[in-house]
Amino acid sequence: MDNDTKQILLELLQMKCPSGNEEQVTDLFAYSISPYVDEVTTDANGNKIAHKKGNGKKVVLMAHADEVGLLISYIDNDGFLYFNEVGGIDTNLLPGQRVAISGKKGIVTGIIGKKPIHLQDKKDGSKDLMPEDLWIDIAAKDKADAMEKVQLGSVASYISMPLMMSDTIIASKSLDDRIGVAILIGVAKNLQNSMSNYDLYFVASTQEELGARGAQTATEAIIPEIGIAIDVTHATDYPTTSPIKDGDISLGKGVVIPLGPNMNKTLSQSFINIAENNKIPHQIEVIAKPTGTDARMIQVAGKGVMTGLLSIPCRYMHTPNEIASLTDADNAIALLSEYLQN
Repeated sequence: MDNDTKQILLELLQMKCPSGNEEQVTDLFAYSISPYVDEVTTDANGNKIAHKKGNGKKVVLMAHADEVGLLISYIDNDGFLYFNEVGGIDTNLLPGQRVAISGKKGIVTGIIGKKPIHLQDKKDGSKDLMPEDLWIDIAAKDKADAMEKVQLGSVASYISMPLMMSDTIIASKSLDDRIGVAILIGVAKNLQNSMSNYDLYFVASTQEELGARGAQTATEAIIPEIGIAIDVTHATDYPTTSPIKDGDISLGKGVVIPLGPNMNKTLSQSFINIAENNKIPHQIEVIAKPTGTDARMIQVAGKGVMTGLLSIPCRYMHTPNEIASLTDADNAIALLSEYLQN
């Protein structure tokens, strides 16, 4: 990944934008991609749509801007905040995490609390937690003090600074799917001085974590012939995973090309052929069900769309420290650029 795109990714990863609150991410996407497209628009659901005009088939490339997070649902008399989860979160990972809450006058830092192990009954120590077992401590004196800082409906996200674990391996919250947003910018940059046979739309979509709502409305507005989602998938190269049950996907071994009923066979095979002919590292993933990505809704939007999906291997998805490889992102940029130019 070139240094400019990498710096954009690092900035995207520090933004706190759970589903329904994606504006910071989509605004930076619009600003970053605008030199390489003809226009950028925003729809009613907050999707940012960057259009590079052409005379051929309409092609949508889409990555989602949102992340999992928390939504403040109750404030007790002592000023502790209770929450609902936005998106798929492993509740057992939450105790002790720092979170950033979008408060009335800016960001409020909180700590997710839980009774310490010393004070627990033995029977409670290993139980699966529910959100109502936890709370957020913002060091408020009481309910009135807390409500001066936050309100019901305020959103919170993990506090997690991006960490380069090596020259190519990065750890951070929200790599799902900010790395996909960065890939869109990288592809647009690659194509800025070349002609494409396609009429291209690059979409930073909203509310993917809540059922790919943005993907549906953006696709139905554009009415493309081809739609390609870029997202993360589960890497399985760590202890306790099974290649038979969980798949055989590794960091750094290439972009993932999924196969299954959610993806058009001809389009997926085109990706495989391009990767093989151009020696682009790639991996194959078999998904028998509708995927948990924007591809799910792209495929069935309107009268139906020829749909593809490219994925980046990601360890520890939906945690404060997801891990991915920038080389896999480079492979995705190379594959998409080759497909769109040839």
